[in-house]
Amino acid sequence: MRTQDRAVEAVRFRHAFRQVPAPVAVVLVRTAEGGVVGITCTSASSLSADPPMAMVAVDDKTGVMPRIEQAGRFSINYLAADRAAWSRAFAGRGQDMAALAHVIVPGRTPVPTLATGTVAVLECGLAAVHDGGDHSILTAHVLEARFQADAEPLIYRAGRYGTFG
Repeated sequence: MRTQDRAVEAVRFRHAFRQVPAPVAVVLVRTAEGGVVGITCTSASSLSADPPMAMVAVDDKTGVMPRIEQAGRFSINYLAADRAAWSRAFAGRGQDMAALAHVIVPGRTPVPTLATGTVAVLECGLAAVHDGGDHSILTAHVLEARFQADAEPLIYRAGRYGTFG
């Protein structure tokens, strides 16, 4: 940032972005001990079609980044409209997901993925990590993808969950 530029106040910044609807995704990673850790995020999107790449911003306070870097693979699971409860369950600070183990299955690569309740699932190989202030920005190669074209996505706006309909 140039020295004459002044950053907007944090509260104003947050309120502005609360007005922008975002898809709700759950990022899952297998730990070195064999468990699964997951977090909810609203900053996950496509990056490149050729090669297929995605990006996701992970809050550094969650403690998930060292696990993703160690594993080198993770999944991005975009939730279906009826899964707001799952979003809240995964919203903890990168906690072990033993209580939700019944919905977590190995993907094809075989990173942990959600078995149901998604509109799209991306299995990713970590490409790079970039500093994003209080977040880490991950870029990743998409190794596998599955989707439900007829499912409604869960979106988040102004502190509430919703859909397009």
